[in-house]
Amino acid sequence: MFSFTQIEKRDLLIGTLIFVVVELSIAIYDFDTLLELLILALFIIPLWFLHELAHKFVAQGNGLTSNFRLDPNMAIFSLFSIVPVFPVKIIAPGVVLSSGTYRPDTEARIAMAGPLLNILLGGLFLFFSALMPLNFTNVLLFVSRVSIDLALFNLIPFSILDGAKVYRWHSGVFGVIMGITVILWLFHPFRGIFIV
Repeated sequence: MFSFTQIEKRDLLIGTLIFVVVELSIAIYDFDTLLELLILALFIIPLWFLHELAHKFVAQGNGLTSNFRLDPNMAIFSLFSIVPVFPVKIIAPGVVLSSGTYRPDTEARIAMAGPLLNILLGGLFLFFSALMPLNFTNVLLFVSRVSIDLALFNLIPFSILDGAKVYRWHSGVFGVIMGITVILWLFHPFRGIFIV
């Protein structure tokens, strides 16, 4: 049922590496050791990778053809976020493209899949941070914050972002999802602020 092309596998790998490298360029200000950064990298990988797969799998589950495609211009733009003079980090190296016959709510379900997954992951990492030893807490809090940031950015109701598609379908559902995300973002214990 779920399928990948060779080009898509390559694009997902490159997109994931870009996401991890840019996020680690932020983390170096909060973490001192190479071990912490390596652990962060391992935990950060699924945040973006699974976000994109959630879009893809929901689309394919609804009978659509769906593939992730790297956008070379946006990939390069994303890499510029590594430069410290850029205060806002925007990481958008590509997008999941779907084609086929859509039902009215199908586009919204596809759009919601990624942010909802990030809200869930952000909450899980936040929960587990309370159960871990103190020296590991900040790693999990950082990962949780990245996941919430990823959800929040994608839920902005603008242009091609996920939030616009959900808002067009049902403003009430959009309001609930965005409200939960904003609350998690505002009251998150990790105080570093960055948008992905």
